Amino acid sequence: MPVKHDVEKIGAGIKIKLAVMSGWFPGLSHVEMVEQVAAYGFPAFENLGAGKWEDKEAVRDKCAELGITVGAISCSGTIVGDGPVNPAFHDTFVAEVKTAIGNAKALGTRTLLALTGAERTDMTMAEQMANVAKAAKRVAPMLEDAGMVMTFETLNVKKDHKGYALVYSNQAAELVQSIGSPAVKFLFDVYHQQISEGDVIRNLTDYKNEIGHYHFGDNPGRHEPGTGELNYKNIFKAIADTGYTGCVSAEFSKTKDLSVEDLLRILADCATF
Repeated sequence: MPVKHDVEKIGAGIKIKLAVMSGWFPGLSHVEMVEQVAAYGFPAFENLGAGKWEDKEAVRDKCAELGITVGAISCSGTIVGDGPVNPAFHDTFVAEVKTAIGNAKALGTRTLLALTGAERTDMTMAEQMANVAKAAKRVAPMLEDAGMVMTFETLNVKKDHKGYALVYSNQAAELVQSIGSPAVKFLFDVYHQQISEGDVIRNLTDYKNEIGHYHFGDNPGRHEPGTGELNYKNIFKAIADTGYTGCVSAEFSKTKDLSVEDLLRILADCATF
């Protein structure tokens, strides 16, 4: 299907850099998807796998032309497998981050997403976080030179990702502080943190200096705002009040029968305050 240029600029008045999901626009090439996002008046998109797209440079150029920001891409580590919690993974981690930096430059993003790997039973959590910090310190100079930020994502183990090592905001903030580089922060996913600990606004405010990226979805269900218990108008305003200017990226499954335009209106309403 062709790009629909004559559409309502639904996102024109939003107050945060809300990144839509590229998959909401099927039938379009990646470059056309960027055009469609811009036509709807939204400032950004995210696809964690975009670092592997073959048309990265074309996407980067179209984003530059239309003023669209690219969200985070994945770099290294796993959820239930290996990651930098394991010293034996560190050389792989360095190599994968180096590759991701090249992909990010080609795509035009400055944000990488890293995962710690599964919690290990052969060492304490303090030892595991020290291992993650050691790995991060090895790649921090590369990230700083490239002007990029790598964010370690916190995930919930109560419902979705049993066994993952990095769960709580204070745990992630302490990790970031121990690394001591402006190029390494943590990713605050509102959906996951609501399940893990609640106190969403308090925590994103308290740890504003350690947070480098946001994901969001409502809870329960992990669908669009308004389907669960979270007040996203207040949450988005709180994020803006911290001074954060990066992407706040959608990461959820939209309700099956909801049209994309109605979904965009829901997001725009939450991000207008």
